[in-house]
Parts: sequence; structure tokens; C-alpha cells
Amino acid sequence: MFGLPTATVVIIVGIPAIWVIYTLVFVFLSRGWKAEDMAEDQALARTANGADGRDGGAASANGNGGAA
Repeated sequence: MFGLPTATVVIIVGIPAIWVIYTLVFVFLSRGWKAEDMAEDQALARTANGADGRDGGAASANGNGGAA
């Protein structure tokens, strides 16, 4: 191509091609991240509100509600 050596053409075309493929794979794999984040946030909110059977608060090992 344009009288350039083959190795140079492979580098000039190959690196951007690899980058584009990498980006497309990343976009494809990360398309569900927002839904996962929303589900995780909802689970954390339920835990903080005590919906899982616990009070959601921090307590100390002494059982005195976290007081030292």
C-alpha cells in the first residue's frame, strides 16, 4: 500500500482494527451493566430498610448496638 513495507501496513491498519474490535466487544459485554446496577441498588435499599429480616444497622460484637 502506497509503497510501504508489509509490516508497516499491518501495524498501521492492525492496531486501529484491534482497538475497534476491543471497543465493540466491550460495548457488547457491558450493555447490561445499568440493569445490574439498578438491581444491586434495590437490594441494598431493601437491606438498609430491614426488609431481609435484619435491622440493617451496624452493631458491635458485644451486642450493645455499636457502642464502645
